[in-house]
Formats: sequence, C-alpha cells, structure tokens
Amino acid sequence: MSRITLSPNARTVTTSLSKDVGKIVDQISKDLFTAVKNKTPVASGRAKRNWRLKKSSKNRYSISNKVPYASRLDGGYSTQAPKGMTRPSLREVATKYRR
Repeated sequence: MSRITLSPNARTVTTSLSKDVGKIVDQISKDLFTAVKNKTPVASGRAKRNWRLKKSSKNRYSISNKVPYASRLDGGYSTQAPKGMTRPSLREVATKYRR
C-alpha cells in the first residue's frame, strides 16, 4: 500500500492568497479609475484631467477629483453624463468581475 499525504504550509498558502488578492484589488482599482475618467463629461477637460488614483495602503486605493464642481457633475448636472460617473462606473466594473 502506498500513501501520499500533502500538507500545505499555512504561511505559504496565506502569502500566496494575499498576493492574489492584492493583484485583483490593483486591477479592479485601475479599471474603476479608467471607467470614471472615461465617463467624465468634457467641456474644457479640467475635470477629466484631475482624476487621481492613489494607493494608500497594501490593498486600499482612493480615487479622487479635487475640481470644485466634480460632485455636481457626478450628480448628473451635465447632459453628457446625466447619470453621473461613479455609479455607472461601479456597475460596469462589478459586471466585469462577476463573470
């Protein structure tokens, strides 16, 4: 009788899983940043140029726009983006990663 026992090292598995999660978070953040930027209405281009993606910790990103009227645009003020930018972008990225 032959027996093979595999016992993965918990630290190795945890490290590997953490790296995989980090890669997924990176990609989702970049996809969301790109989607929001692409959905930003353009008159002068100032709002579109001012989107920033910042990695604040290991698996944490922030996407921001410091243009004073960005929240107004996101509320649907522009006829170019009547549904805003963030909600449609979140739906788009969520749909992509559900597949």
